[in-house]
Amino acid sequence: MRLVKIKYCFAFIVILLTLITFLISFNFIPTGFKHRTIIESKSPQPVTVTEKNHIFFLKTHKCASSTVQNILMRFGHMENLDFLLPSIHNYIGNPIHFNTSMVSNKYSTVDGKFDMFVHHTRYSQEVKSVMRSGTIYVTILREPAALFQSLYSFYHFDKKYKCNLTEFITNRLSNKTSANYIKRYNNKLGINQMNWDLGMVTNDFENIDMINKHINMIERDFDFVMIFEYLDASLVLLAHIMQWPLEKMAYLPLNSRKNTYKQILSNDDVDRLLKVNMADNMLYKRFLLKFKKMVSKYGIEKLKKEIKRLMVINQEILEMCVQSVANKGYAGTISYKLKANTNAICKYIAMNELKYTSYLREIQYERQKKYNELDKLMNN
Repeated sequence: MRLVKIKYCFAFIVILLTLITFLISFNFIPTGFKHRTIIESKSPQPVTVTEKNHIFFLKTHKCASSTVQNILMRFGHMENLDFLLPSIHNYIGNPIHFNTSMVSNKYSTVDGKFDMFVHHTRYSQEVKSVMRSGTIYVTILREPAALFQSLYSFYHFDKKYKCNLTEFITNRLSNKTSANYIKRYNNKLGINQMNWDLGMVTNDFENIDMINKHINMIERDFDFVMIFEYLDASLVLLAHIMQWPLEKMAYLPLNSRKNTYKQILSNDDVDRLLKVNMADNMLYKRFLLKFKKMVSKYGIEKLKKEIKRLMVINQEILEMCVQSVANKGYAGTISYKLKANTNAICKYIAMNELKYTSYLREIQYERQKKYNELDKLMNN
């Protein structure tokens, strides 16, 4: 009988301890310390996102590159970064490929390396020797037939060739082989413009193997290739790559024109432009496919939401900054009249490339001057 009582007592104690453990696990009984589940104890700490501050942007002609450039110049300006700047105007090389002798000592840096390179140049891998570690390499492409049409109109090729675009296509591009030897406008503008800007030599424009070799090199060297026709999507993806808040991608279209300047081409004319710009067409198709894969990986619905948010940001900028829009820029490009007493954002977001570049030169020259004076003091 006594043994039975002991068994019942032991069972009662076990049940009581089990109940107490259960109540403690659900915080019904205070224990003097904060209870944490296994999941909570292993939950990751908040990750600090670090913005990437080094970028090389190969500025291709007539691909909305001035708009992208302004975004990058504003970021670098506000972050007090070092730009590789042209000595005059807005080109660092082209038609000559970039080389280090083009770097101006007047606007150089202590270590000869730069955070940002965003001006027109003709690409060569020598660019890597002047960019800081961790640089992100970016460019932008456009559908080749539309690109050539824009080049022809914007740079007034009609005056050089004494004919409009349709006449040029009929008379000059009838022979695909000879077309590639048409002299480039100002020695830097013409057939297969994107590949030219990206460093390809003219003699390779019809060599399939050399075109593929060049495209493969671009694919290895560049981290991200934006697409003109999907500019907002490209900017969202660029913000993601650079770890920048989307507000940094706000823009007003610069150096662009309305479609009223666009000449209507027949399907045959478009086909002929694509054939003569074969290298550019191959380049564009390769990176358009790669762009689609990036969109898919990022998430199409997520991307649409971010595009919508960027459009809202841009509309707010437009309403805050701009009094009126006109077509008074070079070749009928969009120009902005700002409202009175606007802030710094408005001032720089509507500033043209040449003016902004001159302003950055002043800043960098003064900075370099002070560094040199300090070095001179310590060396004497």
